[in-house]
Amino acid sequence: MRGRMLATPIGRVTVRGRLLEPLRRLRFHSFGKGSIIHRPNWIVGAGHIAVGERVLALHGLWLAVEKPAWKLTAPVIRIGDGVGIRPYCTISAAESVVIEDDVVISAFTSVIDSDHTIGPHPNLLSNPLRAAPVRIGRGCWIGERVAVLRGSTIGEYSVIGANSVVKGEIPPYSVAVGVPARVVGTTSPPAGPG
Repeated sequence: MRGRMLATPIGRVTVRGRLLEPLRRLRFHSFGKGSIIHRPNWIVGAGHIAVGERVLALHGLWLAVEKPAWKLTAPVIRIGDGVGIRPYCTISAAESVVIEDDVVISAFTSVIDSDHTIGPHPNLLSNPLRAAPVRIGRGCWIGERVAVLRGSTIGEYSVIGANSVVKGEIPPYSVAVGVPARVVGTTSPPAGPG
C-alpha cells in the first residue's frame, strides 16, 4: 500500500501531509482533519488562521496574517472545508479573509484584504495599510491569475474568469470576467445535496 502511495505525485503529497498534520494542528488556530498544506513558501500568523477539513493547498502558498491583525481576535483568515488551492497563491489578511466551503482557487491567484497607502514615508512598506474584509462564497471557482482585492465579496457558486481583478461585490451564481471583473453570465445552483 505504502509503495503505491509513494508512486504518484499526489500520493507523496498525501503522505507528507499526514506526517505534518500534528505540527499544523499545534501551530494553527485550527487545522481540520485530512487537510494538507504542501510545501508553502511563507506562513505568518498561523495562530490566527483556521483551516477546515479536507483542504488541499499545493506548493508555493503564501499565507500571511499581517501585523495590524495580530491584535485581532483569531481567526483572521478562515478557510472552509473542502477548499482546493492550486500552486503559488497568496492569501493575505490585515483584517479578515473568509474562504467558504468547497471553493477552488486556481494557480497564481492573490486574495488580499489591504492596500498600502502613500505618505508620509517615501517607502510604501512603512506607511499604514487600508483594510476591508474579503469573502469568497461557498462553491466558487476562482480562475488562474485572479486578484481579489480589499473589500470584495464574491457570492456563492460564482465563477471568476482567469486574469480578472475583483474589486467590490459579485452576486451569487455569477460568471464574472475582466479588469475590473464584470458579470457576464450566470451559473446554476448545484444539483443535489451541497
